[in-house]
Amino acid sequence: MTAGGHGAPRDLGAGRDVRRSGCMVVMYHYVRDSAATPFPAIRALSPELFERQLDWLQAHYTIVDLATLQSSLAGEALLPESAALLTFDDGFIDHYEAVLPVLRRRGVTGTFFLSQNACGPEPRLLGVHKIHLLLASLGAEVFGRAVLAECALSPARAAGSRTVFGADRWEEADDRAIKHLLNYELPYQEADRVLDALFSRHLGDAAAFARGLYLNETMVREMSAAGMVFGYHTRSHRMLSRLGADEQADELRDGVGWIRGLTGQSSVPFCYPWGGPQTYSPVTVRLLHDAGYSLAFNTVRRRAVIGQDHPFELPRLDTRDLPPHAGDEVDALTEERRSGVPVDTAGGEA
Repeated sequence: MTAGGHGAPRDLGAGRDVRRSGCMVVMYHYVRDSAATPFPAIRALSPELFERQLDWLQAHYTIVDLATLQSSLAGEALLPESAALLTFDDGFIDHYEAVLPVLRRRGVTGTFFLSQNACGPEPRLLGVHKIHLLLASLGAEVFGRAVLAECALSPARAAGSRTVFGADRWEEADDRAIKHLLNYELPYQEADRVLDALFSRHLGDAAAFARGLYLNETMVREMSAAGMVFGYHTRSHRMLSRLGADEQADELRDGVGWIRGLTGQSSVPFCYPWGGPQTYSPVTVRLLHDAGYSLAFNTVRRRAVIGQDHPFELPRLDTRDLPPHAGDEVDALTEERRSGVPVDTAGGEA
């Protein structure tokens, strides 16, 4: 696949077992018992289902660490048969409270991606999570009307599109339409203004929410000391394809130094916000390489193939593509060919 994801899909499984030459990278976001929180409608993986999924993974795969994958990509070592890598996006406090104890007990590691504005010394609530919390609190219909009223748009403007995020079999069309409007269509300054106003009006102090939602630097250091690996997820979780080269560089330049300073890691991976082929560009890939990142993950939902996938465009499967949610691995390319509709590539983050 070419940089930016513009190459034609290839039949990855023809004549061979893909798992023998690749790695199944699994992505997670929220891992919590949503029903026990003030926001039960947040779309999360429960700790009980997380444990069940790890049972299945460890029965069928060898869970590897990021260094093993990097060595394989560099041609220095072979991956074990049926390798899997666990990745966790957005730096949620769930990853410290619910995920870390489980991984330590099982003797496996994960790779965790942080946005600096969320997990730095003065945490700020990211726009993508303001949307999640407002949707969970108000519901799609009320939230959608509030957004349209705040920015004086007609309902037709919020009809949404599948061109960026793809189809999501887990999400209602109304949810997707308002997320598309706020994350992709509105100018960032206007989207930020609307979200700030609505969050303050309906939920309160965004800074207080941020302190309770994200990992802090002390937690990151503790997790690193326990063998967990960290990567960067941009400074403020902007969609990089919407930004010019200078703005993209501003989102990327501090990540390697910040993660190294927190963890002592010699290499720092990257994970694209949203991560579909239209959410970054060949310019992004070049900037990541120039900034010193070791590799990068997108959210094109299939297994990664060593020697075929670009090291800065490694695909991942969502937790919901695997048991106990699905009967077996769901290959996104297979589903896309069958349905004729691009499969959602944003995972739990859209």
